[in-house]
Amino acid sequence: MKGHEVIAELKALITEKDIIVSCPGNISREVYHMIDKPQVYLRGSMGLQIPVGLGIALEEKERNVMVILGDGSFLMGMSSIVTAAFYQPTNLKILILDNAKYFTTGGQATTSSALDFSNFFKALNASFKKSSKAEESTIKQDLAEFTKAKGFAILHLLIETGKKELANISWHPEEIANRIKQTF
Repeated sequence: MKGHEVIAELKALITEKDIIVSCPGNISREVYHMIDKPQVYLRGSMGLQIPVGLGIALEEKERNVMVILGDGSFLMGMSSIVTAAFYQPTNLKILILDNAKYFTTGGQATTSSALDFSNFFKALNASFKKSSKAEESTIKQDLAEFTKAKGFAILHLLIETGKKELANISWHPEEIANRIKQTF
């Protein structure tokens, strides 16, 4: 499955109260066009999605915060998942869509294949942690288990390279910040 197909499946599991933090490029565009919920689009802030999501989760304890990022962004800010595991916010969910490429910037290879995600996640304090291939036959169950998990949750999905042609997010970062502030 491609990332936009995973996001399309995720849409049915997101509630009005949930907040989504998404990474730069294609993932933010896909979330923006496909999931109409409170969202923080971190355009141009590669590697910062988990720290921002963690901060929101620690402050907004009554709301679920889902961070959706690619493998390149995850690897750039990898230490932040250890910090999140230390704080154990029960309302934080981290979804990593891994196509082994910096897809938005031209398809350069990432180093995600050098990391055994399953073993890395075993070392983290998380109530739900899974690494698998995104497949049509299992995606609904994987996403349901992930979103319904009680406590800090991590789902790493190997995805196919490909994107849906979508317009850029037209909002300036200040407008994005103002819109999300209105939901608090």
